Amino acid sequence: MVQEKMMIAREVAAYLRCSSSTVRRMVRRGQIPHYRFGKLVRFRLSEIERWLALHHEGSVLLRGRAVSSNSDQLSLFPTGEENG
Repeated sequence: MVQEKMMIAREVAAYLRCSSSTVRRMVRRGQIPHYRFGKLVRFRLSEIERWLALHHEGSVLLRGRAVSSNSDQLSLFPTGEENG
């Protein structure tokens, strides 16, 4: 069985398109799957992908932040309906 390569916070940040400090903050808050080896923190890509699928279903990443793609909740471009 082939072992999956463990990722560091910088690699996860690049994958998620966010900063390393955001990844570290999510680790501190227990918001992202990770492993601790003493002071070292490592991640498995398969678990990050599963976490994204479970926690951000129906969302899109916009500048590293999950934003709902539901048209009732997000409007990037005004439709002009409010102006008559």
